[in-house]
Amino acid sequence: MHSEVDATRGSEKKSIYGNLTALAQAAATEHAITPTQAARTYWRAFAWCLFINMGALLWGYDSQVGGGLLSVSSFRRDFGSVIDQEYVLAASWQSAFNSISSVGGMGGAFSLGYISELFGRRGAVAIACLVSIVGILIQFLTPAHNNGMLLAGKLINGFSLGIFVSGAGSYCAEVSPLALRGITTASVNLWIDLGQFMSNGVIRGTGNRTDAYAYRLPFALQWIFPIILLVGLPFAPESPWWLVRKGRIDDARKVITRLGGPTIDANMQLQQIQDTIELEDSYAASARYIDCFRGVNLRRTIVATMVFVLQQGAGVVFVLGFSTYFFELAGFASTNAFNLGIGVTAIGIVGNLLTFYTVNHFGRRFIFFWGMLACTTVLLLIGFISISHSQNARWTVASFTIIYNFIYQTSIGPLGYVIFAEVSSAKLRSKTVALGIWVNSLSGMVVNIVVPYLVNPDEANLGGYVGFIFGGLAFAGTIWTWYFIPETKDRTVDELDVLFEQHISARQFAMHHLLRSNSPSN
Repeated sequence: MHSEVDATRGSEKKSIYGNLTALAQAAATEHAITPTQAARTYWRAFAWCLFINMGALLWGYDSQVGGGLLSVSSFRRDFGSVIDQEYVLAASWQSAFNSISSVGGMGGAFSLGYISELFGRRGAVAIACLVSIVGILIQFLTPAHNNGMLLAGKLINGFSLGIFVSGAGSYCAEVSPLALRGITTASVNLWIDLGQFMSNGVIRGTGNRTDAYAYRLPFALQWIFPIILLVGLPFAPESPWWLVRKGRIDDARKVITRLGGPTIDANMQLQQIQDTIELEDSYAASARYIDCFRGVNLRRTIVATMVFVLQQGAGVVFVLGFSTYFFELAGFASTNAFNLGIGVTAIGIVGNLLTFYTVNHFGRRFIFFWGMLACTTVLLLIGFISISHSQNARWTVASFTIIYNFIYQTSIGPLGYVIFAEVSSAKLRSKTVALGIWVNSLSGMVVNIVVPYLVNPDEANLGGYVGFIFGGLAFAGTIWTWYFIPETKDRTVDELDVLFEQHISARQFAMHHLLRSNSPSN
């Protein structure tokens, strides 16, 4: 099926779609560039995206360090109480300690929509760095048994984490050329995995200490990354999209030239940004949070948020969060089980790196759908195998946690960050991605609270049977993916705008042709 999209005729008459002839020329140029060519030409853009994504490492580090510290004896001594001659942390406080960063992350993500519009993408990252430094300082200085102060530090740091992750997605989508957009946005998840890996290694190295530095050092090491970001931010290029919206056209042109080098057509790319902004302004004059839920933007917002709901529904907390538990059931000693948990995280990093190739070769929708289906299969297998209580069954379940992690980290894990950054309009991107991370934090917090009650022996004690619950949720999510997640691969921002405005089915996004002509529309 073909649809005709009309462009301007001279300067006398403009269609509602803006100057689509210029946009078509720019789109054709972007489509002609392969990822390898783009990496050579736009290596500066690629490098700066990786640099800005460093903030996501802290999100992964913080999410993992909480659970790791709960197993450190000196941490239980300084923040727990003595029960039956053992130091025990109250279950309610453990839940608060594990979820308080998510609460802060929700606030930080929501604030990004305002902060990044006022101070730019770089400015938002700088503010997050300062907030993070303060939050880490509070955690580091917290005296023994001052549990409230420790929670306050994690809450403040969580606020910065929400900005880091939301801002990384926005920055990559606006700075990267089309051929690299999937790779740079997927690298957000890679940095999260690296943070989790680093956290596990740090806990492994300091957890045997008997003094307060067994837990203070893991807190203090987080300072490295906001400081590195603050040092490099003055040299980082601002988003040209933000600069154009602020009327700083010459600055935008300089940034485009700097990102791509002297061989690119900076004027054409600048015109593409201006025309796309004009196109989106013709659809809606304002760019408020409420606009994310109006007209076609509602569909875009639902997709951007649902990818994270689907991640949680696919059981990532259940399988990966309890991987050490499954290794212990398989007969490994606690120390060896923890080491295997670190190995599982390392496998996830390898999976993320593979995504750098697959995201452009197979597409977003294809990988996300088959990833959901594969995770559904593994979850149901874990449930069925857990019916048997033999040692071989426990070994098999432990093996499936490794398989699941590889599947997750090559599909729905990184692809969630690609889709939510690409599916939003340029005008509402900072707010749409903020809503995505807000939902990510909320759903993650809920699942982190619920899953221990399902798995723990002193509660529901379902163990591996929880695989049936998440397997059912993942199956429903697989069906939702098929009907509602569109293919954004090889689509420029203005092409996605037109596809959404024309209410094209998600299943038809990849096949739908946009014919651009020079004849005006009446």
